[in-house]
Amino acid sequence: MARESGYMSKFPLKSSQSRPKNMMKPSTAVEICFQEKYFDFSGRSSRSEFWFFLMFNILFASIINTVVLYVGSLFGYWGELISSVLSIIVSLLFFIPLMSVSARRLHDVGKSGWYALIGLIPLVGWYLLIKAYADEGETSINTYGRLPYNDV
Repeated sequence: MARESGYMSKFPLKSSQSRPKNMMKPSTAVEICFQEKYFDFSGRSSRSEFWFFLMFNILFASIINTVVLYVGSLFGYWGELISSVLSIIVSLLFFIPLMSVSARRLHDVGKSGWYALIGLIPLVGWYLLIKAYADEGETSINTYGRLPYNDV
């Protein structure tokens, strides 16, 4: 009963599991974020999962959007209009898993996923958000779940 009221959540529970010692492979991070946890905003994710997926997201979303917009510009007004809509769809397809992995990353350092909104504040918010993403996660079970693992 005390656990549900929030009293015990202030005290971290020790776990036999330890922090991941090895980095996750980039392909594994992409696989987890796109296939297993596309809409999963609960739980925790390791630094390597977050940063590898962020790099993949920036690289491939930019390439796909550039190609779609270039090809659309070759077909006049209607081509540009259709390519703009496709570009928005592609951006959304990449944005959703990025938000879910960032929420899980913030959970790993003990912050709510809503903490990502601090990034709306220029400079100071960006600094605090990047610092939270780069910090090492908590070493015990927290209110957001068990420790993340890098082995799949």
